[in-house]
Amino acid sequence: MNTNFNKLWRLNSVLFLFALIFETSPVFAQSPTLAEIDHLHQESASKQEYENISSQIKKVLEINPNQYKWKWRQARAHYALAKKSGDSKVGHYGQCILYSTQAIELQPDSAISYFYRGLCRGKQGEMKGVWASLGIIDPFEKDMKKAVSLDPTVSHSGPHRALGKLYLELPFFLGGDLDKAEFHLKAAVRLAPDYAENQLGLAQVLIKKNNYTEAREFLHKLIELTDNTQNEQLLSLKKEGMELMEQISP
Repeated sequence: MNTNFNKLWRLNSVLFLFALIFETSPVFAQSPTLAEIDHLHQESASKQEYENISSQIKKVLEINPNQYKWKWRQARAHYALAKKSGDSKVGHYGQCILYSTQAIELQPDSAISYFYRGLCRGKQGEMKGVWASLGIIDPFEKDMKKAVSLDPTVSHSGPHRALGKLYLELPFFLGGDLDKAEFHLKAAVRLAPDYAENQLGLAQVLIKKNNYTEAREFLHKLIELTDNTQNEQLLSLKKEGMELMEQISP
């Protein structure tokens, strides 16, 4: 009788301990992993979804504030939110710059952190007007070059793609250079050939250089990559590519 009572008492004590742990420390039971956040980000498309991601990351950082892998992901979330927002774009770009800078301070060799800081600096400059944009060219270029030196493959060769677009879109007297643009976008295509935006960017440069034959090759690849998709961003890239194809058709 006493033996059975002791066994029952120990069992109840263990169950009570488990209940206490999970009740008082929900963060351990509910916090997402980095892989789960990355998957959520990849599958998200709406402002509400990105807000949910940002909220989850914020909770993690409240418990463990010095985690650079979470910091740059928060920067990425704010960059995505800025693209879905109206008057609050500048604020989200500011948060993106803040979190990516904090990530760099924690991990100075984080290429992805430099990449997102550069992106958000550039976009914030655009929002603030032409003179702010001119003043941001140098910091943007430095961040992207640093990202290239650390890891040119991040975000589907995002640093090379960003530099290529910069040199493509800038007027020559501000540093625009089609040869540099072609160099960086060819590097992006080489490192991430299945990323449609790389193909489009390189085709745009080649068209500017009147190299229509080679440009058509990359546009064909772009259309192939975006075929049979319902993704809005990919459909937009496909439409742009098809319009360019029509313009340079013999």
